[in-house]
Amino acid sequence: MSTRSSAAGILICGFTTLLLAQAPQAPPKPGPEYKKLEYFLGTWKEEGEIKANGYVTAGKGVTTATYTLGPGGFSLERHAAGQIPNTFGIIAYDSYAQAYTTFYASSAALVGTGIGSLNGNTWTWMVEDRLAGKVVKGRTTITMLSPTEYTSKYEMADGKGGYTTLVESKATKETR
Repeated sequence: MSTRSSAAGILICGFTTLLLAQAPQAPPKPGPEYKKLEYFLGTWKEEGEIKANGYVTAGKGVTTATYTLGPGGFSLERHAAGQIPNTFGIIAYDSYAQAYTTFYASSAALVGTGIGSLNGNTWTWMVEDRLAGKVVKGRTTITMLSPTEYTSKYEMADGKGGYTTLVESKATKETR
């Protein structure tokens, strides 16, 4: 066997190995943590009561929130409109932090973030809202009552270690 044949064989094997090493792998699939978010998929009618507070007037409100899967099924996108400012949000599982995370923004210039956990049928979100140069820390609790119904409560931190309830609502699923 000549030197040229040996060199050509080595190059062919090397290029083949390089090409195989660069072959695209199958895209990752969402694990069980992501699947838990799928409870919210669809359109929900949220009816709530706003308690008197220093940010908005008290009253009742109706909102329609639509949740869709984000790219690859690794997140949810939430679009809400109604008697509250329109809001867009993203909810995902952060596998590095091993926690659920959310980011949202509204048509009233509110921007917020949150870290969430799921215990049984209850989601608890520790949130931070920024509006008009102020930072408000709070907690949102969502209790899944059935596949088509949940309740939620938003509480604002009072600065003394407690919380004051600002909004309580009930949601009913309209579509999947």
